Amino acid sequence: MNIIRLGLLVFLLVAVSACANRVSVPLLGDSTTIEDRRLLVTFVDRTINRAAPGSAVDGYRIRGQYNNSGLSERIAEDLAARYQVKVVAQWPVTALGVSCVVYDVPRYLQIEQVLAALQKDKEVVIVQKMHSFQVMGSSPSLSKPYSDPYLKLQSGFQSLGIKDLHEMTTGRGVRIAIIDTGVDLTHPDLQGQIKYTENLAPEPLDHNLAEIHGTAVAGILSAHPDNGIGIAGIAPDADIIALRACWPDKSDSLAAHCNSFTLALALNQAINLDSQIVNLSLSGPEDPLLRQLIEKALEKGIIVIAAVPGKEQVGGFPANVSGVIAVRQGNGIDNVNKLEVFAPGKDILTTVPHQAYDFMTGSSFATPHVAGMVALMLQLYRDWQVADVKKLFSSNFN
Repeated sequence: MNIIRLGLLVFLLVAVSACANRVSVPLLGDSTTIEDRRLLVTFVDRTINRAAPGSAVDGYRIRGQYNNSGLSERIAEDLAARYQVKVVAQWPVTALGVSCVVYDVPRYLQIEQVLAALQKDKEVVIVQKMHSFQVMGSSPSLSKPYSDPYLKLQSGFQSLGIKDLHEMTTGRGVRIAIIDTGVDLTHPDLQGQIKYTENLAPEPLDHNLAEIHGTAVAGILSAHPDNGIGIAGIAPDADIIALRACWPDKSDSLAAHCNSFTLALALNQAINLDSQIVNLSLSGPEDPLLRQLIEKALEKGIIVIAAVPGKEQVGGFPANVSGVIAVRQGNGIDNVNKLEVFAPGKDILTTVPHQAYDFMTGSSFATPHVAGMVALMLQLYRDWQVADVKKLFSSNFN
């Protein structure tokens, strides 16, 4: 899979991966768009309910007693090896005196044949497919459509399934530094969304720091959702730090440039402000000072995300720094460089100065899509480092 396709798929993979290492029972969401290859199996566990006297409180067994016994875990693993299936989750059903296990059937096996074989196993009490159920009622308020009128025009927001993700995570408490041109703080979709801003580049003659490129990047990340105007950002509750290190080639121009000094100031400030993510929608020649600062940021656990230039452009720094998440616009169908992440970057509707919106194309605008997705992950998994994020992207999106 060579593109970040659906946000929900991302977080299904994230949940299973993280829970395998950090908690005993992973999230078991229903699959409605792909074949569900999970089986539910129960077998008798005679260790259930054998708690010491006084281990119940108000008629309920103490939570620790719900842990799987060593015997039940061994049986579950034996069944998995016997039928070539994978244990996804396991827990004791105390009311029935059985252990319940969710198994995933690999695609090289016929699920009906595995089910039939398990039905004949003497240790198995019940085996069935995983079923999906729906409540009969009105949708909760979180599921109502956003009121942003241009939402349907946000191709990246739609393809990543961001609206559904916002029911679980919005990037709250995650600090993102945007190192770019100036951001229009008065834009109605960005008012109150930028927590801190600083100008580290030469001030324009008209003293107006609201510039197109930075405002566009900020809108993709943090435009206020469900406010009845414009668009919605990918990580609208993240703490955005806007560091102006670049300036447009001419007034009201999308094209802009930076230099080693202004970028070094901005990177240093991003580190000092304890940023968790740094968005670099820029590219240029190899720069020793900037490389050291980026490596220092990575050493401190900051996730650096940088744009890969298009074929017609020169340079590849800082996306080529080891540890940086390199982002290219496109679908990655012909991608041979598995170190790059492909993300939506064509005709991206976003904020521009003077209370306006416009469509943008390029890796500059694919990069904040990835930065926003990482912020959503970090809200759920606070201890994730760049290696965790890169592992997820490299294993599931290339």
